[in-house]
Amino acid sequence: MNQFFDQPIPPRIGVEVEKWDLMGPNPQPGVVPLSVADMEFRSPPAIIQALEEMARSGLWGYAGWSDRYYNAIRSWVSRRYGWDIQRDWIIRTTGVVHGLNAAVRAFTNPGDGIVIQTPVYPPFYRAVRDNGRTLLENPLKLVDGRYEMDFDDLEDKLSRPTTTAMILCSPHNPVGRVWTRAELQRVGELCLAHGVFVISDEIHCDLCQPDHPHTVYASLGEEYAKHCVIGMAASKTFSLAGLACGNMIVPDGDNKAKLEAEVARSGAYSNSSFGTLALEVGYEQCEPWVEQLVAYLRENDRCLRDFMAQHFPQVWIAPLEGTYLSWIDFSSFLLDDEALATFLEQEAGLYLSHGINYGGSGFMRLNLACPRGVLTAALERLLAAAQRRGLV
Repeated sequence: MNQFFDQPIPPRIGVEVEKWDLMGPNPQPGVVPLSVADMEFRSPPAIIQALEEMARSGLWGYAGWSDRYYNAIRSWVSRRYGWDIQRDWIIRTTGVVHGLNAAVRAFTNPGDGIVIQTPVYPPFYRAVRDNGRTLLENPLKLVDGRYEMDFDDLEDKLSRPTTTAMILCSPHNPVGRVWTRAELQRVGELCLAHGVFVISDEIHCDLCQPDHPHTVYASLGEEYAKHCVIGMAASKTFSLAGLACGNMIVPDGDNKAKLEAEVARSGAYSNSSFGTLALEVGYEQCEPWVEQLVAYLRENDRCLRDFMAQHFPQVWIAPLEGTYLSWIDFSSFLLDDEALATFLEQEAGLYLSHGINYGGSGFMRLNLACPRGVLTAALERLLAAAQRRGLV
């Protein structure tokens, strides 16, 4: 299976792919961006075959979804996470970000405080601010080289009378933590005690390393489930980001009705027929592929760490428990955020996600979901540029 993930991907220039377009109109030949959370791996062969057959049909009307769609989700979640869900808990969305924004409007009011745990995925900030809510940051803290939640600060923010929701990133993007069951229970106890609704983004749940199993927040117990919504999607798992196949899972009937109404008000009445089919095939047939993917990502993470330890021992990398995203502290380069980005892009030909956009000055987020040869070439360019600059 490594041969599958080692396959080179042709340049995706001029075909309207955001990740590649962010490099500008004339990127350096041979450079592959390692920024946006979009894999440089083809989707599993079974999905490709199914979508090719649909494409050849030439008939792509408004998408519907049947028992197959719901059963595929239910079986996947039950099999992998031991959480048994009902068909009528599932709301289709164009993606989890769409669902997060709808949930903010459905379960909070303008001006309400919403807690996020920084540094975090930039759309979390926007989901709060763009919907007229008040942003409350609960910064994660580094303890012995590992990010942990600051529960004292979290309780302070949750206990404020105007705080009504928390957006949980689980697994966490960009720091790579997979929250333990005990950590999630403590979050839940605080949120229940203070009447705070939990909006849990669990889009990276399928990409956890074996020694860090994912716990679905709603699976902690009935009271937790009654006061939350869970966002999931097949997009990260199977390299389907462009096919708009997200789902929000809401165990409580009244809450489900509120969110469903808000999703409808957003005007998103139609979903992708290609995304529907891809999700079904992925969840039904491609679990072994996912296991191979996770193993390949672990080896890419080891490759990155070995290279940096040898050539840049002063650069710190967050432990990777889940996701395919590496959170790297380049502050030892003594460059401000703008200068760091300029150096990496213009001198090293290394396009990463700027950590400052997540709330991490001096950091960069590197996407590990690429052929190992691509990663190695990128690191060699970094070393050569750093040597020219006298940074090593």
